[in-house]
Amino acid sequence: MRALRFFLSRWQNWLGLVIILAFAMTALTAPLLSPPNKTTQGAFKKVGRQTDKTPHPPSEIAPLGTLPGQIDVYHALVWGAREAMQFGLLVALGAFIFGSLFGAIAGYSGGMINNLMMRIADAFLTFPVLAGVVFLQQIVAVTIESMGGIYWFNNDYLGKVVDFQFTPPPFAVFLMKVDPILICLILFSWMPIARLVNTMVITIKNMDFIQAARALGGNPLWIIVRHILPNSVGPAIVLAARDVGSAVILQATITFVGLGGQSAWGMMLSMGRNWVIGPGGDLLATWWVFVPSTAALILFGIGWNLFGDGLAEALEPKASHGGVVIVKHKRKKKAEQVEFEPVRTPSQAVYSHRIAPDTPPEQDPLLQVARDAMSSRDIDKALNAYSHLIAHGRHVQESLDDLIAGARKYPRHAALWKMLGDAFARAGQHENAARAYEQYNKLS
Repeated sequence: MRALRFFLSRWQNWLGLVIILAFAMTALTAPLLSPPNKTTQGAFKKVGRQTDKTPHPPSEIAPLGTLPGQIDVYHALVWGAREAMQFGLLVALGAFIFGSLFGAIAGYSGGMINNLMMRIADAFLTFPVLAGVVFLQQIVAVTIESMGGIYWFNNDYLGKVVDFQFTPPPFAVFLMKVDPILICLILFSWMPIARLVNTMVITIKNMDFIQAARALGGNPLWIIVRHILPNSVGPAIVLAARDVGSAVILQATITFVGLGGQSAWGMMLSMGRNWVIGPGGDLLATWWVFVPSTAALILFGIGWNLFGDGLAEALEPKASHGGVVIVKHKRKKKAEQVEFEPVRTPSQAVYSHRIAPDTPPEQDPLLQVARDAMSSRDIDKALNAYSHLIAHGRHVQESLDDLIAGARKYPRHAALWKMLGDAFARAGQHENAARAYEQYNKLS
């Protein structure tokens, strides 16, 4: 909650959210904002004669004017927002999932496997994205032609055209439907995420809560998915958020320069490129052919970059706002209050005095009492002290580390497993808590 409050306290983050929500609402309500008709193909709608190559200014039938060929700018702008959201989110999601899994598996495996997988990521980093786009398009074209199909790019209005003289096989149908630029951007966007997650996984894989999961019998895949990834993908989410805007801008650029692609905003710029400078050298004479699409691309990129920057600040281990320092530990998350019944003994009154939550562990007498009791094998007294510490949120991580060590030393002590489950739950590690409670149920 503190991170959320910190995120919402910055006006830049609010601006990014407003821009993203505006594009999202436009994408969702596109059929209502500009209903398609029989002259509509994809994101483009004709409102006049296609042979008329002069862009017309805003009018009642075209609120933002028309492009050469009498393409409605307003309709293309609205439906282009839907295509941009879909394309950007798919690229970011695909790169995030593959990069996170690749980096986590490499980091958890370590040794030669980690080195080999990271060198593969480095090799992908050296390959130019534009070269990959051209290469993949050629592979798709050659494959379709070898299957008896005809593959070509017609005009900007029709886009990609594929024709088969017979029923195409399933693989050809897949190639007809896939966007080479989408696949190519995913293939060349996952490497920074993989490297970042790999670094985080190497850092946390030897921490106590991961060792506890191993001691509880968790297999490597379960540990990676349930414990390592949730604690290491925070920075990767920031990169993925920024990738949404950059992917859409890159798609529009590739479309504009004529290397293919189906970006509606890029096609709008390509159609109106000869009218950027109007008659007499007036830049604003035909402003509607380039200002709306350019503004949409700029705002889309700014919105997602502001959102990503806000996430980066909120997810930093230390972030300050208003003189208050917000500390986030990499190994734990803030959890909801967990209801449990601590072990009570007549001596509990000794621990009822108040200690500041930020007191250093070595200065907290209750934590020292708990550790001394654990060392002297007075488990009930130790659990009583740890129960009070956990219930009041004092030194939860230190208590958790001590309880993990105690569970390894006294694996048949049921109450110790119960307290370990409470500590895991308090630290937000609910999967570990469930397994500790399961062990407690077996022993009790």
